[in-house]
Order: sequence, then C-alpha cells, then structure tokens
Amino acid sequence: MTRQEKAVVYFLIFMLVLGLGVKFYRLWANRVTLKVESIDAEAGGINLQNIINEKQKVNINTAQIEDFQRLPGIGPGLAKSIVDYRNENGNFFVVDDIKKAKGVGPKKYDRIKDYLMVK
Repeated sequence: MTRQEKAVVYFLIFMLVLGLGVKFYRLWANRVTLKVESIDAEAGGINLQNIINEKQKVNINTAQIEDFQRLPGIGPGLAKSIVDYRNENGNFFVVDDIKKAKGVGPKKYDRIKDYLMVK
C-alpha cells in the first residue's frame, strides 16, 4: 500500500469514529431527564392531610363491619353494634348521630370523628 492509500484509509477510519462519536453524543444529549422539585403545599393553599383524610373516611351509612374495624379503637363487637343500630333505626343524618349506637361514647367519638362522613 502506498503512502497516499494509507492516508486515505486512516482518514476514512477517523471519519467513521468521528461519525459514531457524534451519533452517540446526540443520543446521550437528547435523552429525557426528569427533574423532581419539592413544592411547599401549605404555601400553595393545599392541605395534604385533609386530602389524605378524605380518601380514608368511612361513610357511616354504607359501611360494613369490616370498614368500621379499620377505625382506631373499634373492634368487631362495637362495629357490629353500630351496624345493628343503623339497621334498626335507619341511616344517620349527621356524623354525631353515631354516638347513639351502644358503645360509642364521647371519648370514642372524639377518636373516630375525623374518619367519619355521612353521604
């Protein structure tokens, strides 16, 4: 091989490597990146605790025994008592009416009232 032919081969190899380098750089530079920023929910007027509580509230007019048992301090007996009271007396009109069920006193009510709703 002559000196000119070697120069052309080296030039072509150089161009191939350069082209591949450019190709991989473009793929790397165009990759999608996700930047997560923290937000101050309270400053934006969003109360995250209220959103969480609303999703976990129990509708006392449709809840079954198992639903009431998820509440703090409510066991199977008390849950059955609440459901029995509702079945005998009809739906509750306000959350406060649950205190009429046997076993739900003021202290118990204070523990569970934030988890209850009436629809």
